[in-house]
Amino acid sequence: MPENNLHIKMKFRLLSLFTLLLVSVGMSAQGAFDFKISEVYIANPADTLSGYQDEYGETSSWIEIENTSYTTRNIRNCFLTNNKAVLDENLSAPERIALMSVIKEGDERTNLGAKQRITFYADNKVNRGTLHLGFKLEPGKENFIAFFDGNGVTLLDTLTVPVLEPGYSYSRILNAETGEYEWKVTSPEMVTPGSPNAGGKEEVDKIKEWKEKDPHGFSMAIISMAIVFSCLALLYVFFHVFGWILNRMTTLSRVKAIRKIHDSAAKVVVMAKDGKETKGIEMENYVAVISMALHEYYGNTHDIESGILTIRHDDHTAWDSKDHAMRQSPIHHHIPNTSM
Repeated sequence: MPENNLHIKMKFRLLSLFTLLLVSVGMSAQGAFDFKISEVYIANPADTLSGYQDEYGETSSWIEIENTSYTTRNIRNCFLTNNKAVLDENLSAPERIALMSVIKEGDERTNLGAKQRITFYADNKVNRGTLHLGFKLEPGKENFIAFFDGNGVTLLDTLTVPVLEPGYSYSRILNAETGEYEWKVTSPEMVTPGSPNAGGKEEVDKIKEWKEKDPHGFSMAIISMAIVFSCLALLYVFFHVFGWILNRMTTLSRVKAIRKIHDSAAKVVVMAKDGKETKGIEMENYVAVISMALHEYYGNTHDIESGILTIRHDDHTAWDSKDHAMRQSPIHHHIPNTSM
C-alpha cells in the first residue's frame, strides 16, 4: 500500500514539473517571436545622402530589429545571417550556428522595451562591439537575411531585400486599411533607423493616446495585476482539483485492497465452517488462516489517515527545568582510620 501511494505521488510531481516545463518553454518561444526585422538599409558607395553613422563615424549597411510586444525582451544570443545555407533542414544546430553571426550578451542595449528598436551594422567587423555583425550586405543586388532564435533551430524572421537605389531602405510598414504589415521601399527622407517606420503613424498615435489617457500607468498596472491574479487563481483551482482526484484515487485503491482482504477472510470463514461440520482434520489450518487474515485486515487500517495533525500541549514536561542545569555538589563521606 505505501508503495502505491509513493508511485502516485511521484507521478504527480513529474506531471507538475512537465507542465511547468511546457509553460516556460512556450513562454520563451512566444517571447522570441516578438522580435521582427523592421527595416534594412544597404550602404552604397554612390550614396551621399545618408548621414546615419556608427559609433566609429562610418556609414555602413544596417539591419533594424523591433520588439513588437508591449513587454521588455532581450535579444541577446539570437543570430543574424545572410547565408541561405542556414535554411537547409538537414543541418544540425551547431552546423547552422557556425554559419551565422551571434548577438553577444552583456550589453544593456540588447534589452529592448515595448515597441523599441535596435540597429545592427552589417560591416563584418565583430571586433567593434555587440552591434556589429560578421557579414556584409552587398549593394546593387538582392540580399537575403535570416533571423534565428538562440537555439540555432527556430527561424524567427526572414526576408529578401530587393535591389535598392542609393539612400533608400526596405521597411516593414503597417497598412492602415488592412491592419497588416507590408514591406515597402522607402525614400531617403523616410529612412528611420532606431525609430518607428514612416507610414506606421497610426500605431504610434495609439500609443500616444494611451499615454495621454493614462500618463501614470495605473490602468496598465491594474490590467497586469488582474491577469497575474487570474492565472494564479486558475493554477490554484487546477492543483486543488488535481490533488482531490489524487487523494480520491489513493483512498479508492486502499478501500479495494481492504475489501479484497475482507472477502478473503469471509471465504476462509466459510471454509472453516465447512471443515467443522465435516469434522475435517484441517480445522487448525483454517484457524491459522483466519488469524492471519484478521491480522492483515486490522494491521493495515492505519494506512487510511485523516490527514489532520494534532499537537497537544503538555504542561508537565521538564525539558526546560532549571533543575537539570544545576550542578550537584559532591557528597564527602568520612572514612574512619582503622589502622590503629
